[in-house]
Amino acid sequence: MSVSGSSAISDRESVTTRFSSFAAALDAHHDARDRVIKASRDITAASKKIIFALQRLKYADAEVQRGDSDKTRIKLPPKIDSDIAGLGRKIKDAFGSVRDDLQGAGAWRYQRQISGAIQEYIEALLFREYLMERRILSHEEVQTLIGDEFLVTYTDYILGLFDTTGELMRFAITNLSDVTSSHAVQVSPIANQICQLLRTLRIGFSGVRVNSSSHLSSTEFVKKMNTLHSSVDKVERAVYSLVVRGSELPEGWMPGDDDGDGQI
Repeated sequence: MSVSGSSAISDRESVTTRFSSFAAALDAHHDARDRVIKASRDITAASKKIIFALQRLKYADAEVQRGDSDKTRIKLPPKIDSDIAGLGRKIKDAFGSVRDDLQGAGAWRYQRQISGAIQEYIEALLFREYLMERRILSHEEVQTLIGDEFLVTYTDYILGLFDTTGELMRFAITNLSDVTSSHAVQVSPIANQICQLLRTLRIGFSGVRVNSSSHLSSTEFVKKMNTLHSSVDKVERAVYSLVVRGSELPEGWMPGDDDGDGQI
């Protein structure tokens, strides 16, 4: 065999080896991406179930506690608390299954695949914390709860917070009215507090300007702001309607009495 022939064979072997390594790296990438997508679906599904469980709470029937700040807190019923704890463990397991895939460069490489799940989980965390403690978790607190080894961007936090306002609006309207010891119908404390919070968030977000270097697009931000405006408007209208109509009801009226039509 000539020298040139040996050189050609060596070159082919070198190219084959290189392409084999490229193929292995590409296969590893696709495997990691598939794992992240599966974990993302599991996290999203469990987070939605947490939110749904919280929406089933009825303020009138819940054990309510009043803190030093005079803001009512809701203690979760044992069954709902147990269900949420179980879902939380599933979410932790799902995150754990892709811990290695989301380290270093992988945190950004697969950020698009995991971002939606993180936002959904943030929504569940914020919603639960507000109902129980009447406060909004900070980005740093959310990062700690999810785990410092996972990337929680400010964009994901903000979008998760935006989505939480929609759940708070639904909870406020579902739990709008409260009946006092004198049988007077009034706006429930939780609905009042949520209304005030949504107004505060609307004012705060109104001062935000999204620039071109942000990971959050201005179009998406405007869309979320419009949804927030709509949520505030719905709660305000519901509260206003109950206050006005409640003042027109006869003293001692209760739903179902012959003195009224039973509608609020």
